[in-house]
Amino acid sequence: MTIWTINLYVFIAAIIITLFFSQIRKPKNYIIEIIKNFIGAYFIFSGIVKAIDPAGTGIKMEEYFEIFHHYFPFLNVVWDLLEPASLEFSIFTILLEIILGLFLLFGAFARWTIYLIFAIILFFTFLTGFSHITGKVTDCGCFGDFIKLTPKVSFIKDVVLLIVILPLVIYYKNISTLFPKVPRTLALFMLTLLAVIFTLRNIYYEPIVDFRAYHVGVNIVDCLTLPPNAKPYIYENTFIYKNNTSGENHQFSADKLPTDWENWTFVDREDKLIQKGDDPKCKDFAISDENGSDLTEVYMNEEAPLFVLVIPNLKKINKGNLEKINEIFKAAKNEGYYDIALTGSNIEEVKTFLQKNDIQIDVFNTDETPLKTIMRSNPGILVLKKGTILGKYHQNEDISFKKIKEQLGI
Repeated sequence: MTIWTINLYVFIAAIIITLFFSQIRKPKNYIIEIIKNFIGAYFIFSGIVKAIDPAGTGIKMEEYFEIFHHYFPFLNVVWDLLEPASLEFSIFTILLEIILGLFLLFGAFARWTIYLIFAIILFFTFLTGFSHITGKVTDCGCFGDFIKLTPKVSFIKDVVLLIVILPLVIYYKNISTLFPKVPRTLALFMLTLLAVIFTLRNIYYEPIVDFRAYHVGVNIVDCLTLPPNAKPYIYENTFIYKNNTSGENHQFSADKLPTDWENWTFVDREDKLIQKGDDPKCKDFAISDENGSDLTEVYMNEEAPLFVLVIPNLKKINKGNLEKINEIFKAAKNEGYYDIALTGSNIEEVKTFLQKNDIQIDVFNTDETPLKTIMRSNPGILVLKKGTILGKYHQNEDISFKKIKEQLGI
């Protein structure tokens, strides 16, 4: 599915909604009504897709705030406040997006709803434009992990939305309301409450629908491998040599290097990206010990079920359910299953922490980014078999080794 397919589906939905609502109350202006329902449906869809995985949006916002420190240092006080509150900020923006979409569909507080939506689109246009110009943050997270958009496509999308919403900004008085005030207010209250419950549920547990590359059923080894027809990265290499006689630097392409090597001294090489290649769906996942030895192949080829304690960041770990997690890993070990811990933090620090909590597991390093992608729980439980993800369990779930064993059939 592409962004343009989504646009088409939302536009069709807007027409259907307009025709349906027109049976309840005749619109003041059908064109304005279709645009209103298109923007409203778009915001609701975008918000719900992100509400499925609010932690993922929080990670994306944190990435933006980190980069803004370098590009807008005069606002470092703001970034310092927002960065540790990235999750809360993502929840706020997600719910605001859904609620404003609902308000627009129902025609409630039309003027202020339109102004706020216009401001949000303007804000996202700035973010996607920033990504497009700087090349930083390669995916805006506009639709969570449901669909990945390049910065250029994201920016074009937001510019188009700005143009589409302009008639509503100018002719907001022609927006029709749906239902009388009391039932409209009641409906909006109930729908807003559902949006809040749904969003919070997906923070307290793993996302209800998993759009991530590391979803249950995927084989990590295969996911790390590019298909044979993958598009390669192409670079233009420029070599800089100093002429030993004149002392001047000269640039040469790879196919036109000097042959009289005694007259030249290598200075530098510049690589210019000509064609961006395809990347594997899963990136940067590797298992290594404290000496840096790569053990990925060893554990990804393990025939027996492998219980993995995932700790992306020790400083942010939730200690509330460690006793339950310990019982699961002890039971798994007693039945002869392998168990390890993967962390993006210092191995020795994690070992010390686990030993203090009576958790006896070998600890290995994996980059924090894929670990945060695999699990939204810190800590969380991952069950693998020969590199295939059999199950993922949030620390807040009501789970036990017996339940995991029965569910996975192991």
